[in-house]
This record gives sequence, structure tokens and C-alpha cells, in this order.
Amino acid sequence: MNLPYRLKFSLGSLLLIALGNICHAQEENNKKWELGLGIGAISGPDYRGSDEYRTFISPIPYVVYRGKIIRTDRDGVRGNFLRTDQYEFTFSASASITPDADKNELREDMPELGSTLELGPSFNINLTGDNFAHGWHAQIPWRAVFALGAAESGYIGSVFQPQLVYRTKLGDWALNYRAGIMFASDDYHDYYYNVEQEYVTETRAYFNADGGYSGWNNQIALSRSFNTNGINTRLALFVRYDNISGTDFTNSALVKTRDVYRGGIAFIWVIK
Repeated sequence: MNLPYRLKFSLGSLLLIALGNICHAQEENNKKWELGLGIGAISGPDYRGSDEYRTFISPIPYVVYRGKIIRTDRDGVRGNFLRTDQYEFTFSASASITPDADKNELREDMPELGSTLELGPSFNINLTGDNFAHGWHAQIPWRAVFALGAAESGYIGSVFQPQLVYRTKLGDWALNYRAGIMFASDDYHDYYYNVEQEYVTETRAYFNADGGYSGWNNQIALSRSFNTNGINTRLALFVRYDNISGTDFTNSALVKTRDVYRGGIAFIWVIK
């Protein structure tokens, strides 16, 4: 994989955001700053519905900041505008990485897909725990989605993903489970699944995607900290399953499977 240095750095930053909700241990910690370096890997399809999988490995920066408003913590990068132990209103980020989607055979001679950055507000409700670090809670996020590193970069639509999240401790491990459904705008589905007339072939029919229901998903993640001779490290991993059955875009020639699997792992050396 021959990627320019700047693109590697950008994708490494996206990788940190994509792994953000598993890289930070759930233990109570009063340190305002944590800095470190690590390496992470994500494996998954070029897009939901593709049967072609890639693995991306990159060094990643590790930054935890626990400010009153801006925080990088258990949910990645976010801003707290209203927060109690029972509910919170935040602004958060998420990411997906597709550095080699131009190699996808189904999309031969079509525009390259970029990695994406999602930004937007979320309203979260604590359902069972004393706070958001333990027990069940609901997350109701809406995010604008931006494509990066491709010919058609920029805003590509929006997604709405209500989900249930469960957090607990299993010995030295922090467990994070989430399950939810997704709805997306027309332009978001268009970006991945439209086949314009100029790209029609004998095996790829014209298709125009609609917005609406975009599938369901569940994910399990584990993380823990290690301290060996004063050296602090973190290990985190996740597995995610998405199902796109019942969506409008499964009729696109660009969809070959309704089952989507992703996984990732990160190892972090906490320097400070």
C-alpha cells in the first residue's frame, strides 16, 4: 500500500477516531491530559454491501483530554454542552477508513470512494447505571458525513443512528457493547450505491438510491491497561456486524452481500 505521507497521517488520525470508543479505559482517572503513541489496524469491506475486504495498519497518535467542555474519552472526540449523570448533550466525531477502495472490482471505472469523517450532536440518556461509564444508556446521534482523500471529497450526506450501549468491567477488562439501527439521507446512499448512466455496463445496471432505512448493527469492544515496570500501555480491540437486509440500496449492482463484518485492534504506549 503506497500512500503519500500526508494521507497516511490523515488516515492515522481517522483511525484514532474510528477506534476512539475502545482506546480509552473506563477506569476513573483524574488526569487532565494523557499523551502517547501506538499502532492500530482495521479490517473491513470497502463499503457496506461490498464483498471485497481490506486491512489498514497505521501508527496513531494517542491524545486524551478531559476538559470541562472538550473531551477525548470513552466516546472518542466530543464536546459536552450539557451533562449530568443521567443525560448529556454532546458533539462528537466518528470515522471510517477506505484507503484502497479504488481497487474495488464492482466499481471499476467509477469514481473512487474516500474515507469518511462524521461530525454532529448526540443526546444520550443514562438508563440503568450511576453514570455513563457503567450500565445501559441510549445514544441518539445525528451526524453530517464528509468524504476525504478522494476525487469527490466534501459533504456527502447525513446519518441518524439511535443505539443502546452497555458498559461494564470484566476483571481488568472494560467491555463496551452497542446495538442500533441507521437511517441515512438520499445523498449518503447515492454516494455509495448510485450507478449513473455513464457507468452502466453489461453487469452493472443503472440505479438511483433513496434515503431512509440503512440497516442495523451491533458491536462488542474490549480494552484494558497494563503497567509493567512503570511503563503504561493500553490494548483495545473490537468486532462489529452490520446487516443491510431490507434496505432500498440492496437492489444496486454494487451490493453483493447483506452481511458486513469489521474488526480493529490498537496497542498504545502512554508516554505522559
